[in-house]
Amino acid sequence: MSYFQQNQAVLRLRFPHVADKVSNIEEQDIELIKYSEPVEKDENWLEAVRGSVGDLSIILLYGFGQGISIADLVEMYPDRLLFVYEPNEENFHDSLNTMDLTLILEHPNLYFLAVGKAQLKALFYSISTHLRKDMAFVALRHYLERNVDSLQDIKKKFQEYSETFDSNKLTRNLFRRDWIRNSMYHMAGMLSSPSIREFYKDYEDATAVIIASGPSLQADIEWVKRIKPHALIISAGSSIQALVKNGIEPHLATLLDGGVINNKVFADPATLKAPFLFVSSSYYGISDKKDKHKIHAVVKNDEVAQYFMGIDTDEAEIIPTSTVTGTAIQAAVWLGVKRIVMMGQDLSFPNKKYYADGIGHSELNILNSMVKNSDHKVLSVQGNYNATSSAFMSMKDGLENLISSLPDIEFINSTRNGAVIEGTLWKPIEQVYELLAEEIIDQRAIENLIDKKEFAEYNEALEKVGNRISSTVRDFSGIIKDFKILKKLFSDIRELSRTNPLKCQRKIVKIEQVWGGVVNRPWFEALIETLLPIELQEYDRELPSIILEKNLVQKCNLIEKYLGTLVKQIESEIPFLEDVFIESLRRIEALCDKGGR
Repeated sequence: MSYFQQNQAVLRLRFPHVADKVSNIEEQDIELIKYSEPVEKDENWLEAVRGSVGDLSIILLYGFGQGISIADLVEMYPDRLLFVYEPNEENFHDSLNTMDLTLILEHPNLYFLAVGKAQLKALFYSISTHLRKDMAFVALRHYLERNVDSLQDIKKKFQEYSETFDSNKLTRNLFRRDWIRNSMYHMAGMLSSPSIREFYKDYEDATAVIIASGPSLQADIEWVKRIKPHALIISAGSSIQALVKNGIEPHLATLLDGGVINNKVFADPATLKAPFLFVSSSYYGISDKKDKHKIHAVVKNDEVAQYFMGIDTDEAEIIPTSTVTGTAIQAAVWLGVKRIVMMGQDLSFPNKKYYADGIGHSELNILNSMVKNSDHKVLSVQGNYNATSSAFMSMKDGLENLISSLPDIEFINSTRNGAVIEGTLWKPIEQVYELLAEEIIDQRAIENLIDKKEFAEYNEALEKVGNRISSTVRDFSGIIKDFKILKKLFSDIRELSRTNPLKCQRKIVKIEQVWGGVVNRPWFEALIETLLPIELQEYDRELPSIILEKNLVQKCNLIEKYLGTLVKQIESEIPFLEDVFIESLRRIEALCDKGGR
C-alpha cells in the first residue's frame, strides 16, 4: 500500500469527513504551497506552548503540517486532548502522500481533525460539546510567523460560535418537549399543505410590509389600511391581534413561537381568517384550528422535522431567528419581494410601552415590570434614546444579521418611534405610501395564490413518513432492551475492575459496542439531542476524562457515573416519546383516511 492508502485507511475509520475531503482532491488540481516542520524538536516553540496550555485539558492546534509537532505535543501532554485544524488542504494532501502518518492519526489524544474552511463548523461543534471551561489555542511556528491575522480570526469565530452554541443549548433545554411535540404533531399538517418554497417568486418585485406588535404601530395603524391595496401585509406573531382589533385582515399571518400562550393570541376567530404560515416548531394548536389556506415551512435547526420528513437541512426553508419578524421577512423573500417595510418593530419601550393597543395575551403587570426594570438604552429613529432590554437587543442583532444577508432587498424601517435598525433606511409610513401608490396587490393575494396552485398528491410521502415514525416507535422497545444490557454491564465492571481486570476490559468493549448501537440509530441524533441537549453535553464533556483515565477502577467508576446517568435520563423520556409518536401516527392515519389533501 502507498503512504496515501495507509493514511486514508486510518482516516476512514477515525475522521471520515477528512477522508472524503482529501479523496476529492485530484493530484493535477493541486497548487502546492508547501511548508515543512523541522524534524528536530523546536524547544523554543514547545516552551511557548507550555505557557499557553498550563493545566487546560483541551488544546486547539492551528496546523497539522507533517504531524511532527503533534507527536511532540502528545508526548509532552499524554493526558490532554488535541483538536487540530489544518487550513492548507494541499499541504495536508501532500503529507498523506509522502509519509506514514498512521501512528499520529491513530493516536487517541488526536480527538478531532478538520481540514479546510468548510470543516471549521464541524470542528467548533466538536470542541463545544467537550469544552468544560477554557481551551488552549496554539499554532505551528509556520502559521505564527506568517498568518497571525488568520489565527485571531479563527479565535474570534470560535468565540462567536461557542456563545451561540451555549445559548441554543439552553433554549433547546427550555423548550425541548414542546419542540418535539410541535414537530411531530405538525407532521400530518406539513404533508397536507404547501410549503412556502412552492410560492417561490410568485410575487416578484412586490413590496411586503411586516407588521410587528410594538407600541409605534398604534400611531400608524390607519396607514396599514391605506397601504394594503399596494403591498403584501404580513403579520408577525401577536401583531395579528392589533390588526384584527382595527378591522384589518393581513394577506398572510405568520407564527414562530412554540408555546401554548398562542391560544390567547389567536383566541378571537377573526385572527384565523387570513392565510396562515406556520413553521415546524411553532405551536401545533393554532394550525390545528385552521382548516384551509395554510402554508408550512421547516426550520433549519429542527432536526426532528427534517429527519422524519426525509429532507436535508439545506432543503429547510426558514433560518431560525429570535423573533417572528425574522420568519415573516423570510416568507416575503420566498415570495420574491423587492422591498420590505417594517412597522411596529420598536425593539424598545418608547413612552414606556411594551405593545401596541390590542395586544392582550400577556399579563399587564408583568409587562409593566419588564419596562420598569429595563436596564439598556438604544438609539431611536427620532434621535433620542429608548429604554430597552437584553432580549430586545438580542432580537435587534438577529434581525440586523438577517438583513445583512439579503443585500438584494431594500429594507425600510417605518417604525415611528422604534430603535434604529442597521441595514434599513428610516422613512415614515406616509412617505412609503407615496412610494407604493402605483403598485397594486389584490386583497386576497395569498389566498388566491393557494387556491390556484396545483399541488401534487402527498399520499406517497404520507406513507413514507408514517413508516419512519412506526419504525421508530418499534425501536423504542429495542433501545429499552439495550439499556437493560448496559445497566447489567455497568454493575459487572465495577466489581471486575478489582478482581479480574482482563474480563473487565472485555466488558468495557461490550459496553462500547452496545452504546454504539444505541447512538448509531438513525433517529437518535435528531430526537435525543433535541430532548436532552444539556445532559448529552455533560456526558460529552466528561468523555475525554473517561477515555484518558489509566486507572481501571476509576475508569469504571466514571463509566457508570456518567454514561449510566445518561442512560437513565434517556430511558425516562421514552414514555413521553411513545405518547407523542402514537398521536403523530394517529394524525397521519386520519389524513390518509381522507385521501391525502
